[in-house]
Amino acid sequence: MRTQIEETIKQAIRIGNYLTGKSNEEENPASLPGKDEDPSNEKVVREVLSKQNVENSLEQYKRLNTGLERDWKKWQASRKHRVRIIRYRIAGIAASIMLLFAAGAYWLYPEQKAIVPSPPAQIQAGGFKATLYTGDKKVIEIKENMQAVLSQDSSVIVNRNELKHTETSGRPIINKLVVPKGGEFAIVLADGTKIWLNADTRLKYPTFFTGDKREVELEGEAYFEVQHDDKMPFIVKTSKSAIRVYGTSFNVKAYPDDSFQKTTLEEGSIGLQVNDKEFKLVPNQQAVLNTANEVNVIKIKARQQSAWRHGRFLFDNENLEDIMAQLARWYDVNIFFVGPKVKNLHFSGEIDRYENIEKVLHMIGLTTNISFSINGKTITITPE
Repeated sequence: MRTQIEETIKQAIRIGNYLTGKSNEEENPASLPGKDEDPSNEKVVREVLSKQNVENSLEQYKRLNTGLERDWKKWQASRKHRVRIIRYRIAGIAASIMLLFAAGAYWLYPEQKAIVPSPPAQIQAGGFKATLYTGDKKVIEIKENMQAVLSQDSSVIVNRNELKHTETSGRPIINKLVVPKGGEFAIVLADGTKIWLNADTRLKYPTFFTGDKREVELEGEAYFEVQHDDKMPFIVKTSKSAIRVYGTSFNVKAYPDDSFQKTTLEEGSIGLQVNDKEFKLVPNQQAVLNTANEVNVIKIKARQQSAWRHGRFLFDNENLEDIMAQLARWYDVNIFFVGPKVKNLHFSGEIDRYENIEKVLHMIGLTTNISFSINGKTITITPE
């Protein structure tokens, strides 16, 4: 086996020299060992050396070069894990080393000939974007770093990825701010309350507040910093509950396709109202509401739930199904699990959520027995 590995390394060097124009006639990649022994090897050689394959590998190298040296050492030190590392991290290695793994996997592990990497997907991390639907039937697309005055009386402006309302005269109208998949945005209401909206989220709110309460409607996930006002309590309505706010900072996750609604208190005090009952929370508590409208209050690190607001993914023993749902919204991708058991695997870790998705998947793959494949905007997760 050692001789085979050494020969594979030599072949990779020859191929690398060929691709960079440094080869001589003796370093012809067509002479890869095994090519003549099996007619099907001819196809493998052509695929490995194809222009598109090389260009794809170079592009992936530019994005994933971070951590190359560390992963190479792991491959050398841990023979029992090399197949999985080969299968996934091949995309992050320069052209000649990528070819080493692609060709080496074929000849050293003939039962796993599907290791040759597929073209990279053009999947981008989310960014600042939203659409404002006003009560007077206007539709305004808001883009990253946009600066604009959106109303004649200057009561609605966009500045530094934040939509800001100020008090005005007349009657309030109900607006809806929609953040799509792959987006995030912030809004400051007329009372000074600030709300950060995560991907795939909708918020209905009045242009300013009147009467004896301040009420907004949420579908999706948002982090609130509410201005205290004893005379006008702040209420967040979801499809399943109402959250009465007593001046505080908290996170609400209420996506319609999630099995649970989660309300997490960071500072202050809130009361979750369900079926005429109110569940009061203190900081670092979370109220979990299930589909049967049952509430379970647990102790939790509030920072974990609001990490997205600070540009982080923070997972604490979360199951893979929930993790991938978050990634699907942020990167605007589709997720496909091969077998139900994969969904119940658990993972802990923290990473910048503006990283490319390959790096996030790689981090998850290092500690779980799964592999990922990307085809367009679909990610397939397979147990190993």
